[in-house]
Amino acid sequence: MNPYRLQERLDSVPDSLDAGQRARLGAHRSAVEECRERIAELRGELRRALSGIDGPRHTLEIMTELDALERVQQRLDSRLSDLCDELTGTAPTVPYGDDAPLT
Repeated sequence: MNPYRLQERLDSVPDSLDAGQRARLGAHRSAVEECRERIAELRGELRRALSGIDGPRHTLEIMTELDALERVQQRLDSRLSDLCDELTGTAPTVPYGDDAPLT
């Protein structure tokens, strides 16, 4: 989730959360941000490794970790989004592209 979208989702949550809810939201946010930062670091490391600049690890190791983290990022984003829906009491909408209601 890009930082703008992350902030948008977090802003949708009411200020009236109790301490436990705030802790859950904070933990989810931290995990999303930590994963995003690590992905950015690995992309830089991969770029350096593929450009021939000596890196600390083998390219395959970098690619394997990057692939895993990109999949984890999607799951973390989904969990954060689900938590925001839970805390706001809104049901997620499913866009189908043609704006036609399902019957």
